[in-house]
Amino acid sequence: MTVKEVFELRKQGRIEEAYETIRPMYAVHQGKYTTLCMFWTASDILKKRIKEKRHDEAEKIFKALLRILPNIDDRDGKARSSILYDALTLDREVKSFSMLDFLSVMKVEQIGDNDWKAITVPAVDGTPSHPIPSVAQQLLTCAFHEIQETPTADNALKVMPLLQEAVRRHPRDKNNQRYMAVVYRIMGERDKAVAIYRQLLSKYRDSYLYSELAELTDEPGLKAALYCRAIQNQRQEKFCSGYRLELARLLVSRDKARAAYELQKCIATRKASGFGVTLEMQQMLGQLEGVVPVSEAEQRLFYQRMAEKYAV
Repeated sequence: MTVKEVFELRKQGRIEEAYETIRPMYAVHQGKYTTLCMFWTASDILKKRIKEKRHDEAEKIFKALLRILPNIDDRDGKARSSILYDALTLDREVKSFSMLDFLSVMKVEQIGDNDWKAITVPAVDGTPSHPIPSVAQQLLTCAFHEIQETPTADNALKVMPLLQEAVRRHPRDKNNQRYMAVVYRIMGERDKAVAIYRQLLSKYRDSYLYSELAELTDEPGLKAALYCRAIQNQRQEKFCSGYRLELARLLVSRDKARAAYELQKCIATRKASGFGVTLEMQQMLGQLEGVVPVSEAEQRLFYQRMAEKYAV
């Protein structure tokens, strides 16, 4: 069978047959069209294996595609873009996949201009069209989710080339600035991280920005004020439980009634989400035994007073 006939099998949707046919052909001859055919048939099988939940095999095929990529004629960048989207899919579907390890292999110089362009999703059934981040920006976001789980200097260094390119292309982008602050924090450059957060908070009111700045703040009053603002600016209570626990920790030895309010709200949210009470929470409940929490109205007033006092 010829390479052209294998491509025809692929066109007909007979991707398993195409894949099994091209493999022995590629093993003995890595010509231009044989290599191209090997790449695209393997790409088809990768997507199929992910859908079939055959994740180990999918990861092996992905690694093989990375080895093939430098050897194919990819003037239009379609093969490279396919690899980038495959990485996003693997990151979403396969727990063992590491976006940071992928970025160590896929150098930023290989990511083309088209991969940095935002995509507009067309309007469908009354839903208006809307933009989604470029594939390169999505890779960066996935990498930072991984960094937040394992905030090490090695991981920060792995993402730096892509982050620096993202900042060069979009210097005012809120997410890129935030990611840079995260890296500065990991690398011990705290003042630079704080400066970025303060600049961001002069324009935005996202609760996570207040919380992340609070983590960099030692002064208890300012730290508490930042968590107050994080709670004020988070509309979904399920995302407030962490902020409330941090605020309760700060208040438990200073204002037990307010600490009791925050702790009870935190525990109620956790229970509603199916989570139990941690040992630390049980110990705090012991410290607050018999304490009557303040009312919601009183606590809301407290948030506002703290924000005004510390100008946050």
